[in-house]
Amino acid sequence: MRRHFLRQLMLTLLAIAFLAACQSTEVSTPEPSATQALPTLEPSATIDWFPRTPTPSPNIPVDMQPTQATRAAPLPEDLIAADDFSNQELWQTSTSTAGTIAYETNALSLAVVGGKNTLTSLSSHELPSGFYLEINMDIQMGSPEDQFGLILWNQSSSGTFRVWFRGSGEVMVDRVLPSGVTRLHDWQAARRFELGSPARNRIGVRSVNNTLEVYVNQTHQFTYSPLNNLTGLLGVIAQTGGEFPLTIRVSDLQILEP
Repeated sequence: MRRHFLRQLMLTLLAIAFLAACQSTEVSTPEPSATQALPTLEPSATIDWFPRTPTPSPNIPVDMQPTQATRAAPLPEDLIAADDFSNQELWQTSTSTAGTIAYETNALSLAVVGGKNTLTSLSSHELPSGFYLEINMDIQMGSPEDQFGLILWNQSSSGTFRVWFRGSGEVMVDRVLPSGVTRLHDWQAARRFELGSPARNRIGVRSVNNTLEVYVNQTHQFTYSPLNNLTGLLGVIAQTGGEFPLTIRVSDLQILEP
């Protein structure tokens, strides 16, 4: 019995010693306290690999920069009146058996019925005794025997003067008085006059020093004199010379000092 007891005691002591040796070899890891602050990581500086630099303004060539020539051209200082035919109260309009006078876009149209009919339109433009006038008178439809032209100083103290053009390319001047019509300058060929239809002609008339000068497409035709100091309204006239209709388109009027 005693021997058995001693053997059991020895085994128990050996077991306790083995357990103690195992516990001494374990690595203990300390638990962080709840109040321990974790270190704050500072962000590293960002490197700007492509720094921004000021962008220079593009150099615009001199010939591409806006200049006075690209803006609206100023009116001449010696301008008396300008008419682009956008104001539809400045010229007379009508519809009759002889034809129709009506406004178009920036123009006045005189459409005359064939059979030797006449259409006349007076404007609100007062012509002084001295002036230089330019106006477009385009033949939209016509025949060589047709006539059209300008009315100058309507019913002035010396009558009404008319500058006529014929579809065949001729020009003349006459005067209307209560006693009748007098031809002041006979028909003559108009230099640089555009024939046919459609055809565009820029008509010019200059009154200065009691003389009257007539131009077609900036080409002098003749000079008539003498004249008195006249004033009166400006007008246009168109007349068919045969059985075919005539259409004249009037536009772009300028009246300047002579």
